[in-house]
Amino acid sequence: MKKLLVLFLAFNLLNQNSWSQEALTTVNLDLIQNKINGGMPLPSEEKFYIRGAIPRTIELVKVEIYLSKKSSKTENIYFWKAPFGYQELAFQALIDEPLRSNEDYHVEIGFYQKAGKEEVEEVRRLIQTNLSTYLTTITSVKKGGIHFEDSDEQILSNLEQIVNAGAYYFELPNGMAFPGFSDLTRKKLQQRKKLKMGKAKFNVSGLSEADNARGAYARQYLGELEAIIFSEVDQYLSTNLLARVDEKIFQNYPTEKKANSIPINLGYGAISLSKNLPQQEFVYSPYVGFSFPLGNRTFARFMSNMSISTGIFLSGDIENSIGERISGPAFSRPVFVGLGYNFFRFIRLNAGGTFLTTEQIDGNNVNAFQPYVGLSAEFRIWLGFGNKR
Repeated sequence: MKKLLVLFLAFNLLNQNSWSQEALTTVNLDLIQNKINGGMPLPSEEKFYIRGAIPRTIELVKVEIYLSKKSSKTENIYFWKAPFGYQELAFQALIDEPLRSNEDYHVEIGFYQKAGKEEVEEVRRLIQTNLSTYLTTITSVKKGGIHFEDSDEQILSNLEQIVNAGAYYFELPNGMAFPGFSDLTRKKLQQRKKLKMGKAKFNVSGLSEADNARGAYARQYLGELEAIIFSEVDQYLSTNLLARVDEKIFQNYPTEKKANSIPINLGYGAISLSKNLPQQEFVYSPYVGFSFPLGNRTFARFMSNMSISTGIFLSGDIENSIGERISGPAFSRPVFVGLGYNFFRFIRLNAGGTFLTTEQIDGNNVNAFQPYVGLSAEFRIWLGFGNKR
């Protein structure tokens, strides 16, 4: 038994190693003809590369992919970055989240080069203007204090959305997104709840009698809040920012259709018998059956190893200890249904119940549903045409 287990483990390791060393498919992007993969469907249920020619000035390529029938919030994003100090004439981005078979995807590929100083200053100015306008819009000054129409969490979320929208066509060289605002901004937002408008004239210097103390106090607070927000945005909009200079968009682009398969099990099992017998006993027989996996191996490895199995026991001379023949509803053979789990990719452990008929000595036939357990080898029969996995 130990030798058999060692052989199984060795086979499994070799099998996994062969899969890890499998060459990945490369999909070419033609910038001139605006085609990807030569117009053919994209690979499905496997990792692959997207490769294409680029000008020397391109330092970053961003690939966004998501199912066309879903929102862009579900997108997967991949980056290719030019090696430091090198000017490359081609990029190669690894798509390591396999696409689903026979589906349509939105594929967007953006090309970035170093942004000019004027571009960075312009986007900074626009973002700051929008941030300031938003804060002014939601602010009101009342006798009880400074009030915002939105909650602190909503304000932080909206501020972050303004920054991301304003910097949509810009990326850092490492592809990092805007990290959001820090606790310093959060605490400054919370500070307004402690401000007392009744003491406004004592907290603002240089006021004349004509000045509105509450309004001046509010402007002072908003100015301090904006200064903190702007400084955090400036940290993100650094001088090494990259600007998108071109993009290729493929909408509703199909993936290849994988061939379907039916797993067939050939194994040996034991049926537990106990009804009308003095004690529990087991009868044994080879069996054949089909499995219906509960998941796709590419996307749900654990669930794909589990399946519902059904089939028949093959022996026609199964008998219990008192000589009664054990038959069943299909070709006079017992029929089983159960749950199976794969080990080492092709070895399956099955357990469940068996529909059987006991042909008693007195001539009566007794139908029953008895538990069984079995071990089988699994083989796949491919249906139709296409790549096999």
